[in-house]
Amino acid sequence: MKVLASSKSALIRHESELAVHFRELIHNDPDLHWTFAAESQTPASGESDCLALEFDGSRLEFHLLYALKPSVPWLEKLEVSSASPRLLIVTPELSPRILAACKEHGVAAIDLNGRVWLRAPGLLVDRGPLQGRSFSYELEPRNIFVGKSARIVRGLLTDRDHVWSQAEVVRRSGASSGLVSRIIQHLISQGFVKKITAREFHLRDWLGLLDFWADSDRFPKRVRSTLYAGFFGSPQELAHRLQKWAESEKVQLAFTQWSAAWTRHPYTEPSVCSAYIERPLGSVALDALGLRPVPDGGKLWLHTPDDGGLFNETQDRGGLTLVSDAQIYLDLQRTGLRGPDAASALREWEGFCRP
Repeated sequence: MKVLASSKSALIRHESELAVHFRELIHNDPDLHWTFAAESQTPASGESDCLALEFDGSRLEFHLLYALKPSVPWLEKLEVSSASPRLLIVTPELSPRILAACKEHGVAAIDLNGRVWLRAPGLLVDRGPLQGRSFSYELEPRNIFVGKSARIVRGLLTDRDHVWSQAEVVRRSGASSGLVSRIIQHLISQGFVKKITAREFHLRDWLGLLDFWADSDRFPKRVRSTLYAGFFGSPQELAHRLQKWAESEKVQLAFTQWSAAWTRHPYTEPSVCSAYIERPLGSVALDALGLRPVPDGGKLWLHTPDDGGLFNETQDRGGLTLVSDAQIYLDLQRTGLRGPDAASALREWEGFCRP
């Protein structure tokens, strides 16, 4: 892939900055030939400008609309015309969600990282970001699936039908009111959440949110896992034994993956018992449970999470404490032992993400 003359990176704060960096991008675009209708014009905040693309002997004109943070609801309300000049959204960074919405509604878009999507008669441009460029909007959350932000998302996915208030989410997540407000506004802009009243909202696209989380989640990077062998009962027998031990020792424990999926919606019978635990087992606990660490295999896999917030959203089912349905689904991705099959069956079950 071609690279611009020098690397560029910035947090964009104002539309004036967006316009300046955009002009730099198009004047040095390695693939596309752009021209402004008036080179001396500098677009002010909120104004449109006229840009032309010369391609294969043709000239296509676009009205520029600068948007620091385009949202799915905003895109849905835009009146898009196929007549020339067409509308072209200019933004610091096109997220996959916003890009998909642009394609769905026929809105051309470009970001400061060089990502472009244009559609016109006889023309389709779908270019990924250029190397050496890293622009984003200053107030855009970088990753909503880590730390307390993840606690907010996990809480919302415990009940896909529930009408939530901000105060309720603050109580459940333990996050500040300011953080909850920012994350909810971000989810609204991405089309995952919809406001019902000034203080109430619900999940508009819970499946899309779950898929977005699954795409970005990397289980091995957020846990420390230890494998154990030595117990010769079934994984479910081991689960109940471990549950009794955890209750007697007052240790935070929540089952996930195969055992949890089987407990919620039997599909793939577990061959391994898997659970989150607040700390690794010590020698006394190993002796009491008849377990020993092993480098691979084993019937018991215990995961110590980087963030203990997942223990905030557990459910008691069949005499066991399980993580939330969404967490079970995430933890079964990219695993062996038919984990993805169990995840798909759980997701398709009507009780999934419902209390």
